[in-house]
Amino acid sequence: MRRTSRCPRARKQAGSTNIKVLFVCTANICRSPMAEAMFNALAEEKGLTYEAVSAGVVALIDEDIAPNARVALEEVGIYAQTHRARQVSEKMLNEADLVLAMGPRHVATLRRHFGGLADKVYTLREYVTGASDPEGIPDPHGHTMPAYRASLRQLLELIERLIGRLELEEVPR
Repeated sequence: MRRTSRCPRARKQAGSTNIKVLFVCTANICRSPMAEAMFNALAEEKGLTYEAVSAGVVALIDEDIAPNARVALEEVGIYAQTHRARQVSEKMLNEADLVLAMGPRHVATLRRHFGGLADKVYTLREYVTGASDPEGIPDPHGHTMPAYRASLRQLLELIERLIGRLELEEVPR
């Protein structure tokens, strides 16, 4: 039986490698910019032309990535590019092929404000594993480095699996 892809661009252009993922969290200073940096680094390492961007549902607009988030990324050899927090917008959602939120509350907020785009909005864990995600990736903001490292480990595992899934879905069957 042939599995239907939930990645809109993969459905539209099988074999294409232009996929844009939007990661969404609360303030766009911890989880979603870490996910963006990891996704872009891993895609580049694999020679893929995938692109990730990030935004927040209540972004701290123009703020840099949290210092502990930057340190946690650097500890695993990923160096975040210049980052300025952005508020999620309908334009961003329209430009994205896939919208992956850090938790179910972010998904609910996005669906409430941008209902027509619900078919491409998931939690990261839900999209990667196919299982419901009642808790999401814990927000490390305001916590110590171990909390940032724990979030980073969860994100890294899921993003590696995400890239593998996107690669598989692009292969014409």
